[in-house]
Amino acid sequence: MADPSAALSIRRIGPEDGASLNALAETDNLFDEDPAVAPSGALTPDGAWDFLADPTVLFWLAQAENRTVGFLHCCVQRRRTAGPWAELLLMEMGTHADYRRQGIGRALIGAMEDWMRANGVRDVWVPANTSAVGFYRKCGFATDEGEILVKELH
Repeated sequence: MADPSAALSIRRIGPEDGASLNALAETDNLFDEDPAVAPSGALTPDGAWDFLADPTVLFWLAQAENRTVGFLHCCVQRRRTAGPWAELLLMEMGTHADYRRQGIGRALIGAMEDWMRANGVRDVWVPANTSAVGFYRKCGFATDEGEILVKELH
């Protein structure tokens, strides 16, 4: 069982962190609601570099006890209309099964919101995963357009 008092660090990773991204991909089933599913599998080193070098990709890792305990992946969507220049699409996030209910998910959402504020982005959308709707609602998301949740920073 995880030590809830362990120091948590969250950092946005970049192209030089391809090995960390690939290490996550080899065990990301442990971050899923159903750990019996197969892990995603790693990209090639060049593929990981390209993915993380893409300016539309935002990827954060949460680490504690010298291991990755959570992650959050967003894509920046540029807008073609007046108003804010972009919005985010929250693609995926997860917390390792041994570290759930310790605030890691909320801390990852907080890191994403800090990036949004610093970059003038007000809206984030997430396709509603039925097992995670309650979590997103507790983080301030609301239902919009049926199965999509949205949060607007003020």
